[in-house]
Parts: sequence; C-alpha cells; structure tokens
Amino acid sequence: MTLRQAILLAVCIAMVIPAGEGGLDAARAEVAASVADRPCFGAAARSPTTHCFDPSLTKTVFPTPSDALLEPNAPCRPFGRANLLFPCSFGARRTSVNDTTALIGDSHASHWRAAVDVVAEARGWPGISITRSGCPFIKARVVIPPDQDVTCRRWNVELMDWLRRHPEVSSVFLSERSGAQYVHPKHASNFETAVRGHMNLWRALPHSIKHIFVIRDTPRNSTAAADCVRRTFALHERPAVLCARRRSKALHRDPAVTAAHRLKSKRVHVLDMTRFFCDSAHCYPVVGGALVHKDTNHITAIFAKTLGRFMLRMVDEAFKRPVRPPIDALLPDERVLADCVLGERALAVQAGGWDKIEPEHLVRAKDCRAQLEQRAATIQAAGIDGTFNRANRYAAIRQVLDGHA
Repeated sequence: MTLRQAILLAVCIAMVIPAGEGGLDAARAEVAASVADRPCFGAAARSPTTHCFDPSLTKTVFPTPSDALLEPNAPCRPFGRANLLFPCSFGARRTSVNDTTALIGDSHASHWRAAVDVVAEARGWPGISITRSGCPFIKARVVIPPDQDVTCRRWNVELMDWLRRHPEVSSVFLSERSGAQYVHPKHASNFETAVRGHMNLWRALPHSIKHIFVIRDTPRNSTAAADCVRRTFALHERPAVLCARRRSKALHRDPAVTAAHRLKSKRVHVLDMTRFFCDSAHCYPVVGGALVHKDTNHITAIFAKTLGRFMLRMVDEAFKRPVRPPIDALLPDERVLADCVLGERALAVQAGGWDKIEPEHLVRAKDCRAQLEQRAATIQAAGIDGTFNRANRYAAIRQVLDGHA
C-alpha cells in the first residue's frame, strides 16, 4: 500500500465525514478500490486452497461498522415493474444468445448480489434480481403481520407466473433467512415445514430453469460483535480475532440446504460459503480486513464481492459435477464418512488437484476412505443379501470409494 493509499484509508475509516460533504463518494470509491484490489483482502484470506495472509490487514476494517449501515447492496438497474415485482438488472450485457440468471428471495438474497454479479459477468449471463424484504420465495406461509402476509403471498404467485413467462431464465440463485417462522401444523416442526415448502416450490418451477443454485444462509452477527469491532479498531487491536463469535451461536441449520439434499435433483446445487465466514470453532466479523456484516444478519457488499470468485468456482464445478452417489441409504456414521470423502474430493477437484491444497485434506480423505473400506468389508462378510439394507448400503459405499480419493 502506498503512503497516499494508507492516508486515504485512515481518513475514511477513522473519521466520520458528514453526509453530503464534497467528494465523499469519490473518496470512498478510491479507498475501496485501493483496499479491495489487494490479493488477500476479504474472502481470499480464508481460501482453502491457498495461504493468503497480509499482516497489514489484520488491524484494518473496511468499511467501518457505522459506514456499512448506510451502504446499499450491489448496484442493480430497475426495469419493467409489474404489479408487486420490482425487477432490476445486473451481470453481463444481454445478447440474443445469452442465458439469463435470476437472483430471487428476501433481503438475504439481495445481499448476495455482489457475489452473484461476479458469477454472472464471468459466465456471460445477464442477471435479474427480484427480491422482497421479509418475504421468502417458498410454498409455505411465513409468519409476518397480516397486511404484509397478504402482499407476500401475492408476490410469490406473481413471481412464479413471471418465471413461466420468461423462459430465457435458465438458472436461478435462491436464498432466504434460515430462521424465518412459518405457519405449521402441530405434527410438523417449523424446520420441517420450511424444508417441505422449499421442495414443493422447486418442483413447481418451470422446466426452462435448468439449474437451481441454493445459497446457504450466512452466519449471524451480534450487536456486541459490532461494538467490539469499533472498540478494538479504535485501540489498534485485531478485531477479527478478539471479536469472533462461537460458530454454534452464529451458524444455524438452513432448511433450504436440507431440502436440496433431500430432493436429490440433478438441477439443484448447494452453494455453501460458510468456510469463508467461519472455521470449525468461530465465525469472524472481519475477514482479511473486510467487515463481514453490515448489521446482525446482512453481509456487506464489499465482502460479498470478494466471495464472488469462489462462488464462481462452485458454479463452474456444478456444471461438470458427476451425479452424487445415493448416500441416503447409508447409516448415519456411514453418511458422515461418505460426506467426508466426497467433500474433500470436491475441494481437490475445485483446486486443480490434491497437490494444490493443504496436505491435511488428503490425510482426512484417506482416513475416511479407509474407514469406509472397512465398513464395506464388514457388510460383505455379513452377507450383502441380508437385512439392514446391506445391498443398497454396500452399493452406495462402493460408488463413493470408486471415485479413488
């Protein structure tokens, strides 16, 4: 970082400049460009395939928590309003041959737009964003005030009709607040109601949509974490480490992800970016100098943008990914081992080979594989044609192992 860039960064972060002061937007844009272009800024600092560390970013926070509250999501150009739908465009420029993608959901979809924009630009897709705050795109009735409930249900119907009228939309990116409450019968839990609501909606999507990308909901921040970031930054300390939140408190189950795994459809893909927010124990409010959250449950546009190239790798991989073995037939401990092998193998493929990632990934894959080999031998010795679904379990395990991790 040059001296001039360092001064700009310090001014922008350490001072509160009154709104409307001349040159404020230009100054912020210049600082954002100078910081965001650094190789280890943001999500790159937690890349599983490279060791990217910039010591000068350990005490950097951009934007500041106060500035982040005022910043909008990634740009989107409004067009073609239709009743309750307010579509806007992003991504690549439209041509007569381009596929179109759509980003759909509540506010937990719109905060992903900066990341999806990177994907759309790279793949040459025109993008359309259709979102409504507090209103998930789902075949279940969300618990919200009565006046909003009527509007939300109409929005869902109009959106489904819109998709049927626009066959040029060949892929959709979906995300919603994972903790939403739904009207559910006594015999079904809120979580199970949400799972079924997602599955029912995806089945109803027009066949012109070839790929459904389900973006796992983000970890939650806390007001205490935001205050901690402000305090530690003022003291020139390391907010990423000192203000981390336990993963068990920050990250909750996402019914959409469960629905995607349960549906076992070739056109449904899960994009799980959790590794860029959290490790096995903690989730971080600052990653690679980038502020992660703008409030307790929405991420900043600049951090979302740094996630874009990693999301692109996942999307690219989804287009060439082989059919996943039917591991639901396995016992719980067998599924854990199978997921371990498949997950580590996918990471290696994404990186370009086992030699491109940290050695512990291969060690873990080999250990899980060895345990699966032992289980397969045990099943075979007991008699494949016996009880406990041995034939299907043995076949599923062999499919996992035949990938040669």
